[in-house]
Amino acid sequence: MDATRDPIDGDERAELQWLRKENAFLRVQLDVLTDIATGYARDVDRILRLRAQG
Repeated sequence: MDATRDPIDGDERAELQWLRKENAFLRVQLDVLTDIATGYARDVDRILRLRAQG
């Protein structure tokens, strides 16, 4: 493997910056959706337990 690399050009740098922003945005979306799904699962569990008692 060659240790020297050509520096990235302007288009590649712009794409890298866009991908980093997109990655950060997707991580936020994942966190939000995980919180929503977790809350939904807890609510369904609570409802099922109450139905089982009654």
